[in-house]
Amino acid sequence: MRKISLSVLSICILMLSACKDSDHHDTTLPEQTLTEPTLISFAKLDVETYAEGPDSGHDVKGANGIFPPFKGQPVQGFSAALKNPDGTYLAMSDNGFGAQDNSADYLLRLHHLSIDFRTKVGGTAGVKPLAYIQLRDPNRLIPFDIVHQNTQERLLTGADFDPESMQRTVNGDIWIGDEFGPYLLHFNAEGILQSPPIALPHPSKPGIELRSPQNQLNKMGQNYVTPLVQRSGGFEGMAISTDGQYLYPLLEKPLIDATESQLIISEFDIQKKAYTGKVYYFDLDSKATAIGDFQLFNQSEGIIIERDDTENNLGGYKKLIKIKLNQPGEAVSRIELVNLMDLANPDLLYGPVRAGDIATNTRFGFPFQTIEDLIIEGPDLLTVLNDNNFPGSSGRNRKLADDNEIIQIRLEKALY
Repeated sequence: MRKISLSVLSICILMLSACKDSDHHDTTLPEQTLTEPTLISFAKLDVETYAEGPDSGHDVKGANGIFPPFKGQPVQGFSAALKNPDGTYLAMSDNGFGAQDNSADYLLRLHHLSIDFRTKVGGTAGVKPLAYIQLRDPNRLIPFDIVHQNTQERLLTGADFDPESMQRTVNGDIWIGDEFGPYLLHFNAEGILQSPPIALPHPSKPGIELRSPQNQLNKMGQNYVTPLVQRSGGFEGMAISTDGQYLYPLLEKPLIDATESQLIISEFDIQKKAYTGKVYYFDLDSKATAIGDFQLFNQSEGIIIERDDTENNLGGYKKLIKIKLNQPGEAVSRIELVNLMDLANPDLLYGPVRAGDIATNTRFGFPFQTIEDLIIEGPDLLTVLNDNNFPGSSGRNRKLADDNEIIQIRLEKALY
């Protein structure tokens, strides 16, 4: 991976003319009449892609023929992604190796990717990591001990936070939804934490935080609060309003004491750095166990990834749900938009099929447990990425570790 200074990378992200990538190809295709959601672009980053950094995975057993220690830092497990003005992408790696206790040697980074999508008119389907932003807390704003507690840079690791959602504001700042706290984390464009982690207030009990069993303050015995957020049930998706004023972090699973399968969406004022007190609810389908991402395409309408826990299963539940925010305190309305397990693939864009690969023919599927990244590229164009849970997931092929796949879907009808 080519090393680029963080300041140069930040400028590249924010300015269209600042850092053109000669390898990037326009994926815009001629207009065509579609009758159903259709795969129009495909790419994948090889599962064994590593970036510079200390060897990692010392507390991981390994799986699917890939065993630690890993030479450097795996570029994997994308849990959020954004489109850059120059056509490249910013993808955030998950907390590392799937748990708080085994990811202390995994550095939390945002990866700058160039993608040469395979389309009906060409393309290699290759993904090229260009550089990364390292998340860190040199100003010592985190109120609990972290892995690199006593170093100058205080690089953040997967034992400190579990980053699952990401948005960028007009000044280039990055907001991240963490699952362990759950917390909102505010970084500048160079990855430096700008304020202490912001806790989630209970929607109906003023003065009480919602915490998970992995909450770091609870583990320290500091102002202990009985966990009501499920383990691995903290912030998973997070939309930003189209006017840039509000964030809408969404819990992955219902609260422990919930009587219905509802997920909480909370409104957060970016300027005030405070929750507004407005909440909405998303009703999970009976076949679903969690959500993967949440994005808005106008002030009140958006898309949520909804999924079950299966992988390598042609009957798995993996869908994009169009939602509308109604009145605060009410459930959002929902309509199925895309079945990710049944996409038209007339141009066979997956490419060479390995023995054991599933859902790659004229009916294409995304058979992964954790599908966590959605980008609304335009009125009828969506980009979706999987989190490959390196090296443990084997959704595409039961005998092989998953790559990081990136697909683009053309809708038969414009969203807006």
